[in-house]
Amino acid sequence: MKILTTKIIFIVGLFSFLSSWGQLPQTKAVNGLLVTVEDNLLNVPPKGKYAKVADSLDKNLIRNPDDTTSLFYHALIYYTHNQMSAEPYQHTKGTLENLTKAKTQIEKAIKTGMQDFRAKQLRAQIYSELCYRFTNDESWMFSKVQMLSRKALFDNYKVLANRYIDELSMQDKNNAYQYTKRKISFTYKL
Repeated sequence: MKILTTKIIFIVGLFSFLSSWGQLPQTKAVNGLLVTVEDNLLNVPPKGKYAKVADSLDKNLIRNPDDTTSLFYHALIYYTHNQMSAEPYQHTKGTLENLTKAKTQIEKAIKTGMQDFRAKQLRAQIYSELCYRFTNDESWMFSKVQMLSRKALFDNYKVLANRYIDELSMQDKNNAYQYTKRKISFTYKL
């Protein structure tokens, strides 16, 4: 009786696990860009698709803050839900903050020793996306002091994004031209 109950619980648990959206996002490289494999054309996951995975990753990062795989996938989830094709308006509430969290996590994963090339691609994409968030005219929203602070932040992101893009073009010669096209050339508007 005990074995039968255990088997039933196991089967129900397995079924509920397989039927939920609890899988890590699959990725692929397209012209040097790391994208998640989604069912739509924009490669943008539906809101909430990775909520359970993100919660699990959060719990795992609390227990093991240096787990590079959890850091990578959590940064990827933040990035995919806050990239330009998901949130096109530069000042969407929370987007800059989430991208900053993704930046911190992917930097920690790489500094901790993650050597997966996808991590380097994701880092460059996150910094490029952070630069994009500063491209709108912000003169009416912020004081001069705030704008100077934001310009310094943008300039830092721009330097790092271009450095990481250069590193990618050196490591992935087949997509060097694609990386070169993605270099950040615009400046912060004062």
